[in-house]
Amino acid sequence: MSEHDFRVTAGKIVRRERLKLGWSQEELAEKADLHPSFIGQIERGLRAASFKTLEHLGMIFGLKPADFLADGNESGAIYKPQPLERKILSLLKGSSTREQHLIYQTIRHLLRQKRRLLK
Repeated sequence: MSEHDFRVTAGKIVRRERLKLGWSQEELAEKADLHPSFIGQIERGLRAASFKTLEHLGMIFGLKPADFLADGNESGAIYKPQPLERKILSLLKGSSTREQHLIYQTIRHLLRQKRRLLK
């Protein structure tokens, strides 16, 4: 596989994951602390993302850097979150582990309160 193939494959995956979350290139760029035009160049396969950039994008998307190099077609059935689940997941992407834990605790607390009110 040539360098161009790696860039194109990684770019397609970045675009696919960004669109799954309903984000614009500008929104992803802001979350990743990158320039929007660089995101566009990565998605079009014009620029190669460094390993560090792929690692950072992977954290945002919930992927490993190696996932950007695989086509993904051979992976079999993968769970696809529903639209509302994607919205909730998009709130967590790019958050620290501590922030994610706080969000989880908040949701759990709200659900417990709801159950108490329904009794």
